[in-house]
Amino acid sequence: MSFSKPLLVWLLPHAGVALALALSILLAGPVRVNTNLFDILPVSHAQVAAAEKTLSSRSGRQVNILVSSADFDEARRGAARLYETFAGSSAFESLSLYVGAAVMDQFSAYLHEYRYMLLNGDDRWLLENGGGGSIAEDALSAVFGAFTLAPLDNLGTDPFFLAGRGMNRFLASSLLSSGSLSLKDDVLAAQYEGRWYVMLRGALTAAGVAITNEDSAVEKIYAACASIKADSPDLGFVYSGVPFHSYESSSKAQREISLISTITLIIILILFLIVFRSPLPALFSILAVGASLLLAAGTSLLVFREIHVLTFVFGTTLIGTCVDYSIHYFIHWKGNRGITMSFVSTEICFAAMFFAPFGILRQFAVFSLAGMLSSFLTVVCLYPYIIHRPASIFARVPPFNRLLLSRCGLAAILIFSLLLLWDNRDKVRVENNISSLYTMSGTLLESEKIAAKVLDHGSSGWYFIVSGSTAEETLEKEEALCRRLALGSYLATSLFVPSIQTQQQSYEAARLLLPLAEKQLASLGFPPEVAAEFSADFNAAQGHYVLPGEGLPPYLRELISNLWIGSPAENEYYSCVLPLHAQDEASFRAIAAELPGVFFMNKVKDIGGELDNLTRIMLIIFVAAYIIIAIVIRFFYSWKQTFRICAVPFLLALVTITVLALLDIPLGFFSVTGLVLVFGLGLDYMFYLTESGKSDGGDRALTIRAIGLSFATTALSFGALALSGFVPVHIFGLTVFTGLTTAFITAMLLSGGGD
Repeated sequence: MSFSKPLLVWLLPHAGVALALALSILLAGPVRVNTNLFDILPVSHAQVAAAEKTLSSRSGRQVNILVSSADFDEARRGAARLYETFAGSSAFESLSLYVGAAVMDQFSAYLHEYRYMLLNGDDRWLLENGGGGSIAEDALSAVFGAFTLAPLDNLGTDPFFLAGRGMNRFLASSLLSSGSLSLKDDVLAAQYEGRWYVMLRGALTAAGVAITNEDSAVEKIYAACASIKADSPDLGFVYSGVPFHSYESSSKAQREISLISTITLIIILILFLIVFRSPLPALFSILAVGASLLLAAGTSLLVFREIHVLTFVFGTTLIGTCVDYSIHYFIHWKGNRGITMSFVSTEICFAAMFFAPFGILRQFAVFSLAGMLSSFLTVVCLYPYIIHRPASIFARVPPFNRLLLSRCGLAAILIFSLLLLWDNRDKVRVENNISSLYTMSGTLLESEKIAAKVLDHGSSGWYFIVSGSTAEETLEKEEALCRRLALGSYLATSLFVPSIQTQQQSYEAARLLLPLAEKQLASLGFPPEVAAEFSADFNAAQGHYVLPGEGLPPYLRELISNLWIGSPAENEYYSCVLPLHAQDEASFRAIAAELPGVFFMNKVKDIGGELDNLTRIMLIIFVAAYIIIAIVIRFFYSWKQTFRICAVPFLLALVTITVLALLDIPLGFFSVTGLVLVFGLGLDYMFYLTESGKSDGGDRALTIRAIGLSFATTALSFGALALSGFVPVHIFGLTVFTGLTTAFITAMLLSGGGD
């Protein structure tokens, strides 16, 4: 079987990408679609990018569910039923409700094993300053007192009740008590505004976080809670955690993808049937779009191994732009350099996006580059061999540009835009506020408010990342940071697993208890020979240190999973320190600047700053693309034609920025990205008009009408995005729609006002 050269040219990228993707899945594992809203955001500190990614991945899978009722027992029963529903579920990596005897036994064994190493700073100071007697008296009071949570069966080896002191300290910490929650009947519970709240804490698996597979957890959680509430109407459920927000935003985005794609394709199909009175152009255009989307998705998955769902949202814009090529081919039925120039200019804009230091933008660039290439090859390589000219009423459609006033409209657009822009100049600003990119639904917002009150961690979303070349170095730096913070309210790994240096200091401080051991043991009723056994046990414990990843009870290891990041990068260890009830950002930043290996994070503010930098980079890309395309245009056209073509991007940028200012929308990342994109698309109209100007008047009249249809199909795609409730998509769609409309009107005016 032999293939013609054009068919081989078309098959090479389409079959090649499909084969390469299949091989990569076999060799490197499955690819996936990322539905986590927060993964589209850039890292705020490149030095600790690996730590931020790991920390975001962990926190992005954690959920808190509060089961509430006016009656504690009913709230506990509801929480127990929910726990039993998901215990052992493949959607959960871990799930905890009970903090009962088994957990306490784990802590007791851990604290007893490392009792000499886990003294806190106050106890070390007390011992080093002759306060051993005070610790001995406290131990006797605890042993002979009415109540103690720590077991008393190890007094022969722990007569000073060091494990008990550690237990009291741990139970009082914010980590174990979870803010205002406290232990009640083996569960963590709190009373707030007349209702009891019982907490389940869990971490989802990677499959559980996704919304597109059978292990998706959030929808199952909602269904299980609804079933439980149906049996106990007084029960309430409060949801907190990134997976709930990711589910809400991602499911909404996917619904919008389906709706936008379906409506756009239906309207385009109707337009084609009206204009061409034949199903063939519509059929082949839809097939071309389908091939474009498949090649775009396949190429993106091959390059990145995963693509974000938002890439598909933006990718729906290919529907309109790819159809443009088909429209102009159907009108002219012969080679048209305008299609080639349109393809080149658009690909330059998409290629420029690839160099922006932002993952989602690179994905969109690759997606669009591949999709446009597929559409171009379909029109150039396949259409001449498989399509015969259908009957058309296109020549009887009134020319679009007769509806416009005259070429003097250009001056009106320019002057009017400049006046409005000047009047609203204070609203033209580069600004990215990530908190405005996503608006919680009323139910989820109310859940988060209640969770914040009940948990009462007082966290403002600020944290420190500490880095070191070894685990020990990281812990030592963390302890230095904690000393500088001078706060009693913070969470850090070293509170529960100190550095070896600190453990050595604790051990030496505990040595000062040896002279008191014989008397203490006698007070507890032990014979004199037990003192010798205690001394031998103390000496045997030397050098027996606890490390963050080893020897921890499972419950504690789970609790500090968001504090001890570990070693996601080679020869580098990281931890997180979380200040609580603190609002002094300036001092935190000053401390981080003074301490080596310490980085302060205000996620919302820092990412906003990174997006501001990216926005400025995109503006530079806009100017660079403008210059490059102008140079390319000059190689093929006269100075006059080049000036007319290059006037379009200037006017569309001016009008778009003016409209954004009128709507008080800042020049943010998504609006500027849309501006760069519409720059390439808006040039297409002038390329087609310029090429048609070399032909007779009939060909030019058809071109003008074709541009009208082309504008309608593309504007439909982007106009639909402007109706999205998801803020980034809305801003992107609004920007491109405004720019395209300006480009179309400008092109019609520059065409000369007639056929």
